[in-house]
Amino acid sequence: MGRVVVAWRGTGLALCALLMATQGGAQGTGAAAKSLTGQAPGKGALMSREELRICLKDQAGQKSRGEELERRRAEVAAEADAARRLKDEAQAERDAYQAKANQAQVFKDKAKAHGERVEVYNKRVAEFQASPPVGAGAERERGQLEGEGEALAKADAALKAEGAQLTAQLEQGRTAVNQRIQAQQTAAAAATERSKAFDAEVAAFNSQVDDWRKRCGDRPFREADEKAVRAGL
Repeated sequence: MGRVVVAWRGTGLALCALLMATQGGAQGTGAAAKSLTGQAPGKGALMSREELRICLKDQAGQKSRGEELERRRAEVAAEADAARRLKDEAQAERDAYQAKANQAQVFKDKAKAHGERVEVYNKRVAEFQASPPVGAGAERERGQLEGEGEALAKADAALKAEGAQLTAQLEQGRTAVNQRIQAQQTAAAAATERSKAFDAEVAAFNSQVDDWRKRCGDRPFREADEKAVRAGL
């Protein structure tokens, strides 16, 4: 973001110089010892009253324009800061989504272990049905298989509910991340374009100030002409 250099090179802030020059005015009864830039002595061709009138008007306009640009600089900087904050928020959203994705891996491991237990159980049931045991232990083993089957069914239902919830959370998280990233990218692009436009305005303004210095700022003038112009004559 370019700086509003309302000044001639080598003299610091031109806005201050313009203000000082406006307040300082000319000294003496002949050609001024000072110029509109506040530099002494003035150099170049002596300004006519009409030239001085135009130069003072331009100087006042530049002062107002410089103050406006300084106010807008703060707005442009605030917009850039807001875009940076959105970037941080987008990263936080990514981190939260990644944490939830890590939970999904834990769930997958749990579901895999459950599937292995179900596989072992189904094998035992198949063996029991293929060669039913006889005697006192037959009913006990049947009861154990039925109890284990009920436990596995409950675990399976719980896993399905957990999986559905986790899937919904991941989908919501993915949507939130994408929306946050889109908002951040849009804000960053807008801030960049506004900064570029502002820099162009500052460059044009500084060019106008440089031109004013050549036309007006360093040239001497008569104190009587200044008093007349400021009096509206």
